[in-house]
This record gives sequence, C-alpha cells and structure tokens, in this order.
Amino acid sequence: MSAIEKLFSFEGKVIIITGAAGAIGSAAGHLFASLGANVVISDLNEEGAKQVAAAIEKESGKKTLGIKTDATNEADLEKLVKATLDTFGKISGLINNVGWGANTPIWGSDTDKMVKSYLLNTVGAYNLTKLCMPHLEKEPNASVVFSGSMVGVTPSPEFIEYSTAKAGLMNMVRSMAVVSGPKVRFNTVLIGSVDNGDSTLAAGYTPEMLKALSDMFVMKRRGAPIEIAYGMMFLMSDAAQWITGIDLRIDGGGTYKSKMPTKKD
Repeated sequence: MSAIEKLFSFEGKVIIITGAAGAIGSAAGHLFASLGANVVISDLNEEGAKQVAAAIEKESGKKTLGIKTDATNEADLEKLVKATLDTFGKISGLINNVGWGANTPIWGSDTDKMVKSYLLNTVGAYNLTKLCMPHLEKEPNASVVFSGSMVGVTPSPEFIEYSTAKAGLMNMVRSMAVVSGPKVRFNTVLIGSVDNGDSTLAAGYTPEMLKALSDMFVMKRRGAPIEIAYGMMFLMSDAAQWITGIDLRIDGGGTYKSKMPTKKD
C-alpha cells in the first residue's frame, strides 16, 4: 500500500452514517466500505437501510449493519449506538447526515414546525454525537462530519425552518470542535444543490426551478451524491488530521449572475 493509499484507508474503522438510505448517505456508505470500513447504515426507512446495507456488504465484502433509527428519538439513538458496539465493538467515526426541510416561506411557519425542524436537523445530531463521544475518544483520528447546507449561510426566506436549523448546526459543530481537540475532530460539509432524485422535488422545487439553478452555478450543473461523499471521506481521513472546526463548501462554485446591466435590463 502506497503512502497516499494509507492516508485514505479506513481499514479497521467503524463508521455510523445517519440518513443513509438516501442518496448522499448511501453513496458515503458505499465509498467508506470500499476503502475498508465497516459501515452502519441508519435511517428512519428501515427497509431502505437494510437494502443499502445488504448492497454494500455484497459489493465490498465488509460486514455492514442496517438499522431503523428516528433521529428525533433519543431511545432510538441509544439503540443505534448499542447495536454498533454489540456488532463491531467500537465507533471510529460518525456522519450526521440526516436532515430535511420543505419549502416554507418566512411568514408561513409556526412554533411547532420550527421546533420540529430544529429537532430533526440539529438536536438529533447533538444527541447522537454526545452518545458516541466516549467511544470516539478512544479511537485514533476520530472524526465527526455533519451535513450542512448552503441555505444555512445565505439568506433563505423560502426555507426558513430548514435554513435556521442548519445555521444553528454549524455553530454547534464549531463549539464541539473547540472543546474536543485534539481527541476528536468536528467538521461540516456545506452542501449546495445535489441531484437527490424525488426528495428534491418533494422539498418544493420544480424541474424548471432546478434547470434555472443549474444554469446559475459556476460549474453549470447540480452536484452528484458521490461528490459530497468524497468531501466527507477527505475530512475523516488521515490526510485531514490537522483540520477541525471548518465548513467545507461543496457547491459547484456557488451561483453567479452578472451585476452588469444588459440590453434586456
């Protein structure tokens, strides 16, 4: 194994991935298993989690666990940690990937909707990380990666619940990083518009909106789930041992529209 291969080897590692029946989480699961890790696929969709786990195990030959978990239920999170330890004996890394938010205009929400979004997108990640910390602290180069969103760092009145929860998540991650170094590293992947299939449409986008958005990106397309997984992999690898508390933007260069007047204007 070359020096570069060693930097990106996850042999002997055990990594929990939440929201892993979806596009980004499952892509990450396949990637980490291909690099030697044992992966725990956690999702509210039990059938989906078990299907993804079975596919990963068949493809990689690495023992993989699929388990149903409601990220907003603390008892479920405790069961997830226990099942991981019972199966693999340790936890080397965690990807808090679970999260979702519907199109909700700024004055169209209420207390219940705002709190539910915060519980799903922020509090669940806090609770699971807290449960994993005693085990992560025992592992070399232990790392936790969180799925953030560009709507959490830009004005996003069309997604007020989701964007507010993701903004809170980012500051939470920074706070975790400063109190946990050097034992455990914490970083956020700031995700742009990714082709998640039907889930993107369910969030309130139309095909026309997605086409217009793609045209605005510097790279002229939306991202692929595996491209997000590559960023997660880097942040958890030995190549990133001196990186903690950052927000890694994976957004196709962001959107750009000229501010110069045109004949149309």
